[in-house]
Amino acid sequence: MISSIKHKTIFAFENTPSMVIQRLHVIPSDTQYQRLLSCDIDIVGGKLALESNDCHGNKVHLCVNEAGVSSMEIIISGRVNVTDNNGIIGPHDNSLPLELYKNHTHLSKPGPRLRELGKKLKRSMPAEKNGGLDILHELSIRILEKIAYAKGKTNVGTSAESAMEIGAGVCQDHTHAFIAVARLLGFSARYVSGYLSSGDGQIYEATHAWAEVYVGNLGWVGFDVSNGISPDERYIKIATGFDYLDVVPISGIRIGEGTEQISTEIKFSQQ
Repeated sequence: MISSIKHKTIFAFENTPSMVIQRLHVIPSDTQYQRLLSCDIDIVGGKLALESNDCHGNKVHLCVNEAGVSSMEIIISGRVNVTDNNGIIGPHDNSLPLELYKNHTHLSKPGPRLRELGKKLKRSMPAEKNGGLDILHELSIRILEKIAYAKGKTNVGTSAESAMEIGAGVCQDHTHAFIAVARLLGFSARYVSGYLSSGDGQIYEATHAWAEVYVGNLGWVGFDVSNGISPDERYIKIATGFDYLDVVPISGIRIGEGTEQISTEIKFSQQ
């Protein structure tokens, strides 16, 4: 399915800053089952300064403000053709060793609740059954039972264990909790940022998040805990990392006093 995306983020500054530097993880991945047909970045009130790739193979851009501006508008326009492959991504796709994806991070570090969940899963079913897919699908179900989907209960700095304690969260929390336990079970697991379209013409205020786990001969396989499915043609992958901090869509620094207001609008159209 071919999807057109327009992702616009506006930064309105209370006082004119002397310098703003933004790091962008916004270009969709170009893979076997996701072909990037076109993508442009337009900066109103600034300009692109650098284009590179990070250690995960994600495309990264830096942009800076123009002197004297009181706002910056970052607009990403692209077309992507996604083929449904039942969530199977395939072989490892960057130069980092797979073993590194078994390491815990600050946001995905398991505490007593997540460790207990991992122990219960190990006792209830063999990890190797069906190549590991059965226990991972069951893990996805258990995480959603423990962390009910609810906005406003957590923030971008909430850890997986804290979300378990709160008992509520959003896709970021589900993904961190899932990869934390998947790593406890011995799997390489990573965080994925991207888009999920629920229909032509829909408007969204944020990107989506899901997980990928390396499963035997299948390679990387996707799991969207929040929706209880594996990614299909409605999902557009942008970036992967050890956790959210590796894939923040837009992040940066501002030199100057005052606050800033940020608004985001994401639109889809599909063919």
